[in-house]
Amino acid sequence: MRRTIAILAVALVVVAAAVVLYVRRPGPADDVRIPATPSRILIVGIDGLDWPRVNRLADEGRMPNVARMRSEGSSGILHSIRPFVSPTIWTCIATGKTEEKHGISGFVVNTPDSADDSPTTSNMRKAKAVWQILSAAERSVGVIGWLVTYPADVVNGYLISSHVTLGLSAKRESRAPNQTDEWFSEGVHPRSIWSEVADNVYHEEDVGDSIIESFIATSMERAKQEEKVRTASLAKFYASDMTSLTLARHFFETRPADFSAVYFRGSDITSHFFWRFMEPESWKRELPEGAVETFSPVVERYYALADSLLGEMLELVDDDTVVLLVSDHGFAGHRGYRGFEGDVAVGIEMHREDGIIFISGPGIKRGGSIEGASVLDVTPTVLALAGLPAARDMDGRPLTEVMSGTFLERHPVVYIESYEVGDASDGDLTPVESPVDDEIREMLRSLGYID
Repeated sequence: MRRTIAILAVALVVVAAAVVLYVRRPGPADDVRIPATPSRILIVGIDGLDWPRVNRLADEGRMPNVARMRSEGSSGILHSIRPFVSPTIWTCIATGKTEEKHGISGFVVNTPDSADDSPTTSNMRKAKAVWQILSAAERSVGVIGWLVTYPADVVNGYLISSHVTLGLSAKRESRAPNQTDEWFSEGVHPRSIWSEVADNVYHEEDVGDSIIESFIATSMERAKQEEKVRTASLAKFYASDMTSLTLARHFFETRPADFSAVYFRGSDITSHFFWRFMEPESWKRELPEGAVETFSPVVERYYALADSLLGEMLELVDDDTVVLLVSDHGFAGHRGYRGFEGDVAVGIEMHREDGIIFISGPGIKRGGSIEGASVLDVTPTVLALAGLPAARDMDGRPLTEVMSGTFLERHPVVYIESYEVGDASDGDLTPVESPVDDEIREMLRSLGYID
């Protein structure tokens, strides 16, 4: 199964213009089908996808699944919030609330008992995530790989943390003694599905040379000579994304849910590691010609892979599912976002405000343009699509402009004051130690996110 998925993904990267995994056919523009009851909902979160680049590649036929979502649904820029820190923004997306309300303020926090900063964990979140709200409303949920979900929340369904997809997909021989199944399983709910999770992992050592060569312009041997560490890193985050996919394939079949959310990170990491070779003039430092030649196509070929991952996800759901494709921020590269005054941007300075949102499915307008959407609007929109009230203490709004008039007549948007019970500031200030803290810190340093 893993080999089949790897071959499929490679083929999509190489010939994305010719392959379309998402084969739903659009009906007439005025024929918007309305479900009798609120639809199932799927969020596909792909980190760091940039609005102009995504649309250009869709126009060129290199992101055909995005192009189909664009034509069959509504789309637009999803405005992010500075300083464009991924754990903070993905928690904004999951709660509909700002950092001040949800409490997740960055990648790591200082703790007096640790020599190093500790990665932020889910117990520090002060606001309910959308999967907790839906669970309380007796809707089934399935969450795979979302940031800041370790330890796993108790939900009506299943949740698999990004700590698990990162840690289990790494090379088996590189696992530290403390990386036991028992400790990893704290990132999974319910723990009874642990064996199923462990059986559906795509391991880093399974990433063959042919897969790496599908992203680069020369041979694997040349790539190792030019940038051995970056080449190895490409295999690492490819394996993590493929693990999210294999888990989705398994659990979407065995545990179908009313609401699902799956997160893929590789496009963001690829952009950090390889943007300089795509735009060497923006780096303002001399780069070896061989490295530029070898790695210049990696970023856009990984975008094509992200599109194929989206296509796989779309094939896993039925026609009664509303699909939201979102990113947490866009990507400006080494020139930095608007207002950046430095010489060469690195880390979060490479991010920018213009992320993406595409919504398609029953009750969604075809070919619609979304204006002024924010990362804070995703959860209120999901609640409205699920037939549940939005909360007035959320900082976002339901994107009713993407919903047809008939849908809104049958499922009008209503509000409650809050989904929080008791004191909304109950978040713990102390992160929970995890078996992959060292790996996370190493990755954050390599990306320029922390010192």
